[in-house]
Amino acid sequence: MTSAPGRVLVVDPALGEDALTELAALDALGLTPTVNLRRVADAALRDRIAAAWETVDFDGFSEPELARRLEDGGRGFQALKCRAGIPLTRTVLERATADGLRRRLRLVGRAAAGSDTFDHAAARRLGVAIRTTPGANAGAVAELTVALMLDALRGVSRRDTALRAGSWDAAVADLPAPGLAEARVGLVGSGAVARRVAELVGAFGAEVWVFGSPRFTRERAAGWPGRRAGSLDELLAGCDVVSVHVPATAETEGLIGTRELRLMRPGSVLVNTARASVVGEAALDRALRDPASGPWRAAVDVFDAEGAGFSSLLADNPHCTLSPHVAGMTRSAMRAASRRLLAEFAQFTAEIGTDG
Repeated sequence: MTSAPGRVLVVDPALGEDALTELAALDALGLTPTVNLRRVADAALRDRIAAAWETVDFDGFSEPELARRLEDGGRGFQALKCRAGIPLTRTVLERATADGLRRRLRLVGRAAAGSDTFDHAAARRLGVAIRTTPGANAGAVAELTVALMLDALRGVSRRDTALRAGSWDAAVADLPAPGLAEARVGLVGSGAVARRVAELVGAFGAEVWVFGSPRFTRERAAGWPGRRAGSLDELLAGCDVVSVHVPATAETEGLIGTRELRLMRPGSVLVNTARASVVGEAALDRALRDPASGPWRAAVDVFDAEGAGFSSLLADNPHCTLSPHVAGMTRSAMRAASRRLLAEFAQFTAEIGTDG
């Protein structure tokens, strides 16, 4: 560490009282927080944060606003911390590392597994390190994945809607329902979330198939509670429930489209708690509306357009359960992500200091 004061822009702090713990820990590392209060709803908590640290209020999802705040009138920041998928584009990174700034951005930390809204190539070129917390929310994502499977199979949410509308007949339609105990569940992906889903559905009595990356060899698959599928097509055609657990990359974009959906069994279910880019929304919408093509039901936690600008063809699809990208948002998972990210910040500052 150097004696030069370090600064970190906290685009969205940890939730609730954990925000104070997180901010104090960053301060102790020599990174004085400037805290964005836009997503802090609790007025009392806002006041407590403002009493201890400099605060701002801006839309972290706005690229121009994010770039302007990182420049901060020439003062600049060495570090940025966030939870959400903010637009860390080439333009934002270039403005945050410009020569005229007193401090240039050197570290970005996101308390989440993914970073697909970050321009990694630009970050490498400009010397900005990116740290995330893969696996910290694996258990939470797996829990909601199984909940969405059960909702799609058993019709919990649609039966609730029917009863509230006064229709007992509609509420008991499509019975008896399929369950996990008699299902073959196919997992697309072989990371921490998929592993936990395999364990959970296995406890229900489901048979598990897994299709992973080339790194998911027969040797690695031997330790899994499930069977290694030889191809994606084999898994799609052979399973009653298909659940997606791969990151958003060039290789996974459009991985499951019209052709792949047509391979799925009649009466099957698709669940996507990974990334919207992996399963085409338009293709899924069409498949769900065609009884002769693709899955019978779907449940989706991720969309192309999220937040205040949310829109999706699936919003008008009666065969799909929607969830607002909250799979990883349990208290314990978010605390774990915050702690792990603080450890990454500590390691980074110990190695290179915080001088600009």
